[in-house]
Amino acid sequence: MEVVLYIIIAFICLILPLILTLLNIINLFKNKKIKENLIDIMTFLLGIGLTFLLYFMYGFLDYDQSLNLGGMEIDVHSPIASWSYPTVLTIFLLGIISYCLIRVKKLKLPPLIIVFAMSGIFICSVYMVIFIIQLSNNLIELSFYGIPYLIIFPINYILCSIRAEIDVIKRYKEKNIEEKEYSNKFLKKCNKMLYNINNWPVIAIILSIPIAIILMCILILFGQRPDEAIKAFLETSDWTLSTKISPPPVIYDGHYLCTVSLRGHKQIVKPIRMGIRRGEKIVVNRQLCIANAFEDLIQEKLPKIHHFIRYIYDKYGYPLSKHINTAVQADIIYIIMKPLEWIFLLILYMFDEKPENRIAIQYIGEKVNFEL
Repeated sequence: MEVVLYIIIAFICLILPLILTLLNIINLFKNKKIKENLIDIMTFLLGIGLTFLLYFMYGFLDYDQSLNLGGMEIDVHSPIASWSYPTVLTIFLLGIISYCLIRVKKLKLPPLIIVFAMSGIFICSVYMVIFIIQLSNNLIELSFYGIPYLIIFPINYILCSIRAEIDVIKRYKEKNIEEKEYSNKFLKKCNKMLYNINNWPVIAIILSIPIAIILMCILILFGQRPDEAIKAFLETSDWTLSTKISPPPVIYDGHYLCTVSLRGHKQIVKPIRMGIRRGEKIVVNRQLCIANAFEDLIQEKLPKIHHFIRYIYDKYGYPLSKHINTAVQADIIYIIMKPLEWIFLLILYMFDEKPENRIAIQYIGEKVNFEL
């Protein structure tokens, strides 16, 4: 039963988006559409859902934060600055609403509203193209992570929008609506231009400028910058349009149990500071420092016993740590190691004159540190 469920999920997430893309390409050029309404609904519901799920599942960090190499996160920064999300989502929402107006209402809308909707689609489509360009330099390198699937919905949105606009223009031409007569010359000229359906794409592009300005003014009231739509892509690193340089990555050395537990959720494993191991920056918590201080004490007082403990730990601890691949598993290791941490701490307080000093100097780059 579980195998069947996994196959269904894999089909929905991996295969179906590709099939829908192919069908949308066919429907764009074919006169007799293939299940147009059903494909549109599936494209938007599945496309929006999977895109948001995939994007936020990665746990992207902004350019001003260090990546955790060896942790659970993807090893690139966010392609969109998180502080620009309100602007990005507003443009996305504008595009979806504009598409739905044209796709659902069709001839029930007056020409001016259709042109406004086409302007909204144009703004969103341009933004979709910029997003695709932003991801383009990492599509192959990060294909294992499924990054190419982030551009599938933008591509489908553009395909569906072009088809919907062509369809509504074609229907209006067939309807042959009579122009209204106005005595005012200016209104008469505007009306004639608007009822000339061939002008709609050009008018839509021209109207997109004031619509974008109005949208920008509204977003400024909510704390966004005037050029936020562009800086959303520029204030990033690791991507095509990125202009920022990120701080050096932080290494989570996943070779040993105490260290690998730091891959867990921060609320549980409680990292306290940065440390140095073999010249590289790493994250440390109190459990790791106590364990390393304990081994330091044992090596100092009982070197032969330390050699035996190290042999056993390297033989069994290291292979076990290689199977810890999720944050939840790391949380469990941290909790399992808690009783040992308390035993180590008790021994330190019993046999070391200044136990907290020994704990504090672990991984500060001034001494050789062991690997737990």
